[in-house]
Amino acid sequence: MNRFSFYKKSFVVILTVLFCITAIIPTIISTPPTIYSLPPPMYIDITVEGTIFRRMSVREFTDEPVTDEELSTILWAAYGYTDNGNRTVHAINGIHAGQIYVLMEDAVYKYDALNHSLVFHKDGNYRYIGQYEAPIQLGIIWDKDKSSDENLSCAELGEIGQNIQFAANAIDMGTVVTAEIPSPLSVIGLPSNEEGKIVMPLGHPEFPYEFVYRPLWLSLLPRIKVSSVSLTNALQNRSESTSWDEDLTRQEETQAIWASYGYSYLLDEGIATTNPVDRHRTVPSAHGYYPLRMYAVTESGISMYVPCIYDPIYGIMHGKWRFPIITFLLKVVSEDKRDEIAQASQPYVASAPLSIISVIDIRKTNRWDDLSDERFHWLWYYEAGASAHNVLLEATAWNLSANIATITDASAIRSTLRLNNNFVPLFIVTVGK
Repeated sequence: MNRFSFYKKSFVVILTVLFCITAIIPTIISTPPTIYSLPPPMYIDITVEGTIFRRMSVREFTDEPVTDEELSTILWAAYGYTDNGNRTVHAINGIHAGQIYVLMEDAVYKYDALNHSLVFHKDGNYRYIGQYEAPIQLGIIWDKDKSSDENLSCAELGEIGQNIQFAANAIDMGTVVTAEIPSPLSVIGLPSNEEGKIVMPLGHPEFPYEFVYRPLWLSLLPRIKVSSVSLTNALQNRSESTSWDEDLTRQEETQAIWASYGYSYLLDEGIATTNPVDRHRTVPSAHGYYPLRMYAVTESGISMYVPCIYDPIYGIMHGKWRFPIITFLLKVVSEDKRDEIAQASQPYVASAPLSIISVIDIRKTNRWDDLSDERFHWLWYYEAGASAHNVLLEATAWNLSANIATITDASAIRSTLRLNNNFVPLFIVTVGK
């Protein structure tokens, strides 16, 4: 081989190697990691009542990135594992059927709660599927392999979403619950056993929170007290039971009932141009309909909870109105009906000092869009799940225990509550000490 041929072949080899390197290295560099390790979550020291007071929906966000520590804190609170091996939300019927996907700028990841990390799912930026622009979109999923019951599974998703709102707001971030049918999450390539339900944008609010403590509480019920238990401690030590030793005080009953569906003691003085609501509820609601009723069942009878006397007049608590909260319990049955309710649900309900039954008022689900059909009931189970989660956390904050009891005979519950077919009982939250 002459020298020219040798140099020619060497030149070709070098060019080939350089071409391969330039083709492969950018791909290696741009490929998202398979496992995205998360740092330990931050400790959230705001009290349980403080977090419930601050719960609100945020729809406008800055471009400021979400840090790994912030994301870690929110995901752990949403659906992580506690130090005692439990999850941060209650398993209805002993089943956890939720999943969380994290839509970031570079890729989509799935939250691995057991290892507190993100697992790569799909390359690409799919954040556009959210109704509101934000640095991150969280997709909340129903895993049909784990539970075939869509409604009860979505109640658990309501618990997850509530924790996301609590944690985000507590660390001065924001989010809002959004749902579309069919779900836009189908574009991220979900497996056949998973169905997208909720998308929650996550970021720093465009308009900083400006909360003012102004309860304006006019009621024969005791005023809500603030415990000393932080959100993190309540999530770590959530107390659940199906047996109780003592009755509740009137204060303890009021704390639990308020947490289920009441109004905040805070007014939001911030300038939120697309969300001019300044006194918020303890839970979110699709379209702001708030179609649920809460019935408090005790040994002395059954009462309907009226969160505020203005509720039938939509909008009176919104905008810049500063009306007081006029709340009360309206007696509907004056005898002990706990045995009857237990026969239509779970046996332990018969001995519960307090049971809170959530019921849909179908007449309040079609103010703008008609969401009254049975195929939309999962939305109201989501709302009821958020409500139940509040009660479980509030019970923990006051050294009580609680549980979620499913209903086996809705007609019997409806009859006991003296309701007609316009009402659909969902489930029961029992509380005691």
